[in-house]
Amino acid sequence: MNKYSILLVIIFLVIFAQKTYNRNANDIHHQAFVADTHNDVLLRSMMGRNILIDLPESHSDLVKFQNGGVDLQVFSVWVSPSTIDPEEYYNYANTMISQLEYLCSRVPDQWSIPYNYQDILYNDQHDILSCMIGVEGGHVIENDLSKLDTLYNRGMRYLSLTWNNSTDWATSAKDETENKDNLIFSGLTNFGQQVVRRCNNLGIMIDVSHAGEQTFWDVLEITTKPIIASHSSVYSLCPHFRNLKDEQLLALEKNKGVVFVNFYPAYIDSNFSKKGKKIRQQFQPQLDSLADIYEPESNDLWYAENTLLEPYLSAVAPDLDNVIDHIDYIVNLIGADHVGLGADWDGVEVLPVGIENIAKLPSLTKKLIERGYHQRDIKKILGGNFKRVFKDVAHY
Repeated sequence: MNKYSILLVIIFLVIFAQKTYNRNANDIHHQAFVADTHNDVLLRSMMGRNILIDLPESHSDLVKFQNGGVDLQVFSVWVSPSTIDPEEYYNYANTMISQLEYLCSRVPDQWSIPYNYQDILYNDQHDILSCMIGVEGGHVIENDLSKLDTLYNRGMRYLSLTWNNSTDWATSAKDETENKDNLIFSGLTNFGQQVVRRCNNLGIMIDVSHAGEQTFWDVLEITTKPIIASHSSVYSLCPHFRNLKDEQLLALEKNKGVVFVNFYPAYIDSNFSKKGKKIRQQFQPQLDSLADIYEPESNDLWYAENTLLEPYLSAVAPDLDNVIDHIDYIVNLIGADHVGLGADWDGVEVLPVGIENIAKLPSLTKKLIERGYHQRDIKKILGGNFKRVFKDVAHY
């Protein structure tokens, strides 16, 4: 055999091996139960965008969920404390839930809201996306436990105790970090403790993403169930107040909870925010012009700014390996039983290179294989850990 023939054989073997590897990675991904715990695409639907088609500007929609092999998505019900009247927080949350119900009614053979563990299993067996409801921000219950009960009855299965704003009964990570001297209390009040206990009794997962450190520790003193961080990453790798410190991760392990890694570049790469700030400064005149067109702090303004800045922010964004670094860190510190995916789809300006939308989730599975993860642990990370913690918290 001459050198040319040998070279052709080598090229063939490399191509064959690569195709086999890709096929095996895709097989593992699509055989796994894949769950993501934080997605804001419902906001696009509230603005009249059709997320039941392949929507060009979205990180996720019906088509992208299918292509990404997603089996369960938690849809975030987030009520802006800046643009919604405080007396309308609860009503607006219910309107968002009604919107999700409407979307599911349009495609009942493809989307369904799960109310219990058996619903998740049924949907998985019938190739139906489980559209779980997670309420982001305790301000939505308007200091009324009966409203918490009603939201549970409508399908809410996790409650983020705070968003960036503190409530009357729980302090946020943002306030505990940036507004500490002005807080009249820190952590949970007596009513906050009642909220935690009611969530335990109903079977609602308590989400500590966005919660302050003192709130985090107060929750762990009270809860009788595992807790989650629905979209947070590792503070030691990227010191941002939205991320969890090592002692918090170790406490989550003891609690049998799970941290679902956020893909937002500012939470996985400490250099991104500085780069993003420079880009915003370069485009300040254009941003000022948009501010004259849209309502301040509105979703319309945010989306318009993103449309302008996204190509430039993408150019300085970290890549998928940075996401895997955070998963690696958590696995090495507390084990593969305590990490999952909470990417923050459609709630951030830009996503890492290589996983720009949810359709590209199989790429994450390939990366985990490249890092040497066993198939068993990959399936835990992709969604098995979510199923376990939900079953531990839910009553049926």
